[in-house]
Amino acid sequence: MHAYYIVKIEVFADPSLPSITTEELHRADSGEDMAKLIAELNQYTTEELQDLVHKRFEYRLCRACQLKFIANPLGLPRAELPGQN
Repeated sequence: MHAYYIVKIEVFADPSLPSITTEELHRADSGEDMAKLIAELNQYTTEELQDLVHKRFEYRLCRACQLKFIANPLGLPRAELPGQN
């Protein structure tokens, strides 16, 4: 048996571009939307902006915690009792 188990979690923004209408594209050309976006982004720290795009976690678990994690990775309440799914 192993001394510990490693759990790696990676959260990142969907790389596909959102759909945009021709009207939105023309409106963005005015620079008004860009100014709003810059003002919104200025409210965040550099770390917060990075977390909006990508975040990686790594945890070391003992065997008991590894079993609990495997059974319920998000730690959410079960809709049904174990064995009755």
